[in-house]
Amino acid sequence: MYTVNVQWKGQMRFDGTDAEGRVVAMDASAVYGGANEGIRPMELMLISLAGCTGIEVGHAMNKMRLGYDSFAISVEAERQEAIPQVFTVIRVHYAVTGEGLTLEKFRKAFELGAIKYCSVANMVKQACEVAYSYSVNGQRQEYLPAGE
Repeated sequence: MYTVNVQWKGQMRFDGTDAEGRVVAMDASAVYGGANEGIRPMELMLISLAGCTGIEVGHAMNKMRLGYDSFAISVEAERQEAIPQVFTVIRVHYAVTGEGLTLEKFRKAFELGAIKYCSVANMVKQACEVAYSYSVNGQRQEYLPAGE
């Protein structure tokens, strides 16, 4: 079982604390009475998606003995206009460099990590479309599941 706690800190700021005592600040903009002192909860969801897939893909690359020098993930999302303003599409892009790393090798690690094992990605895809792409040593590839 996982337990986190969120504590109001005044105005619209809330601090979330995990079981180990690590804290993340969340806040709203001034329009909602906040002071802009933390991450917006919807942005935090995108960070969680990138972080979870990054950890899982990195772990898969390590197990496959694929060396990498840099690994960055960018996420952009669109929200519907109507309230609640849920995400309608999320686009995740991985940029990785490493000697001997190829699109094919990265794809295997990506599919294991992001598609199969990442809990956050598997939850999010039930709520909205998630599109993936990756660049390996400057070569870009859109991810299309097998059969598409």
